Amino acid sequence: MKKIILLFIVSLTLTFGVSAQNIILKDGLYYSGNGSLYTGSYTAYLESGNKKSVFDITEGKANGAVTYYYENGAIMETGAFAENEKNGQWLRWDEAGHKIAEAYYVSGKKNGVWVVWDNTGMKRYEMIYAMGQKTDTWTMWDENGKISNIKNYNNL
Repeated sequence: MKKIILLFIVSLTLTFGVSAQNIILKDGLYYSGNGSLYTGSYTAYLESGNKKSVFDITEGKANGAVTYYYENGAIMETGAFAENEKNGQWLRWDEAGHKIAEAYYVSGKKNGVWVVWDNTGMKRYEMIYAMGQKTDTWTMWDENGKISNIKNYNNL
């Protein structure tokens, strides 16, 4: 019986130790409660107590995969950080689980083809970036799937 109680206490300590993190975001860096730069897994919570985001931090900077959540627990967005900057593919869904956006970053700068869909799956926007700058041809479609606007950024 003592072993069961001890196991229960250890389990509670581990569970609440992870969820009751005292991590402070200051000037774009994450600090532990003792004032040192934080390294480890981090879970942020909404006021309701539901998960808001989950990601890893290395020496105060977000690094690696990140997942953001809606209040209802559905995944809102996934992506990755490298040295506190967005990097690679980022995907976004609406609360019902429909993919509504795909974007790409390199060292925090928009880079590559970005696509936005409505909640019916209809492509609405296609935009192209080169290291943070608008480039190439951007296209917009109406609710019927017909091109409604084209903008060329090659000669700006």
